[in-house]
Amino acid sequence: MWPSRFDPRQAARRAVDAACRAAGEKLRGAALYGSAVSGEFHAAYSDVNVAFVFSTLGAAELSALSRAYPEWRRSRLVRPLLLSEESLRRSLDSYPLEYLLIREGHQVIHGVDYFGPLVIARDELRLEVERVLRAQELGLGLSYVALAGTRGGARVWALHALNSIAASASGLLHLSGQPIPRLKRDLAERCAAAFGVDAAAFMRLLTLRETKRDRVDAVELLDSTLKILNQLLVSAERMSAPFRDA
Repeated sequence: MWPSRFDPRQAARRAVDAACRAAGEKLRGAALYGSAVSGEFHAAYSDVNVAFVFSTLGAAELSALSRAYPEWRRSRLVRPLLLSEESLRRSLDSYPLEYLLIREGHQVIHGVDYFGPLVIARDELRLEVERVLRAQELGLGLSYVALAGTRGGARVWALHALNSIAASASGLLHLSGQPIPRLKRDLAERCAAAFGVDAAAFMRLLTLRETKRDRVDAVELLDSTLKILNQLLVSAERMSAPFRDA
C-alpha cells in the first residue's frame, strides 16, 4: 500500500520531466489518464497512468529511458504506456477500447495531443469489448471451481477483473451513444438503465478495493459478477453497425 498523501498530477509532471531529460526532442507528447483525471484517485493504492508518444522508439531510445525509470517508480508509474507515432497508428485497430478510454479522459502534460483526435472504428470496438468480457467470463468460471469457498481468492480475482469489466461497460455505453461516465457510481447507474444490470451489485464490484475484507462474501461476489457479465455480453452481442466514430 502506498503512503496516504500523494499528488498524482505532480508525480506525472516529474515522470514526464524525467522522460524529457532522457529522450530529449524524441518525446513528442505525454498525457495523464485514468483515476488521476477522473477524480477517483486513491492515494493509498492507486497508480499513476501516463502515455508517452515518441517520434521513434527503438533500442537506443529504450536504453536512454532507463535513466528515467527510477523517477517513474517514485512517481508510481508502474506501467507507463510507451508508444512511437508509428506504433500508435498501427495499434489503433488492435486496442480500440484502451484508446477510447484515454481519448475520453486524458490531460496533456507535454507536447502534442495525440489522443484527442483519435478516430475509433465502431465494429472493432464492439469486437474488443465482447472479447474482453468473454475472457472475464472464462476466468469467472475457473474462480467458481477453485475459489468460491475462499473469501480471499474470490476477492483477488475480482480486483484483477473489475478494471476490465468497468472498461468494457464504458465501451458499451459509448457504443449505445452515451458519454462515458468518469465516476464509478455514474457508470453503475447508467449501465443499469441501459443494459439492465443490478446497479447496487455493480457498484459493490467497482468499489471492492475500498471494502473491508471481512465484508466480502465469496459466493455472493462471484454470483453477482457472473450476472453482470452475462447482461453486458447480451448487450454487446446485440450491437453491430459498422461506421467510424468521430
